[in-house]
Amino acid sequence: MKTLSDPDRKLVRLQPRQTTIAALNQTAAPHPTPVRRRTGFQRQAWKVVAQITQFRLLPDGSIELALYDHNSYVRAGMPSPKCLSGSSRARRAVLAARARFIATCGDPKPGWQDLGAVGYVTGVGFWSAETPKLQAAGNGAELQPVTSLHLIAGCR
Repeated sequence: MKTLSDPDRKLVRLQPRQTTIAALNQTAAPHPTPVRRRTGFQRQAWKVVAQITQFRLLPDGSIELALYDHNSYVRAGMPSPKCLSGSSRARRAVLAARARFIATCGDPKPGWQDLGAVGYVTGVGFWSAETPKLQAAGNGAELQPVTSLHLIAGCR
């Protein structure tokens, strides 16, 4: 689901709905964590205004962002180009958002890097099965994959 290449990818509304990170944190998490797109949250692209406090490169080559606004966090992910298939929806948009981030903010490293940029981040709703961690939504809500990124402050 993180690459929009899952069997239910065509159910996702890519026209984003504006929301806040706090609202994403208040969304009721489904139990058990769905392995298919069965919730409205997972079938929608969401747009938030956020401070990107940190970013890092994950072992699979994806970039993870920690987004913050009004005492709330949510994680967002940009998959590695090698993880995207020909069937990935919005493939060009996902690749463009990642390329724009790297060109503007620099190459990510495996450890967390502080950033402090501010911008509009759009991504598809995703429920993480991992236990909530620092700088993440307590309910497991994430934006995966990021389909659009427009920085308004910070970076170069």
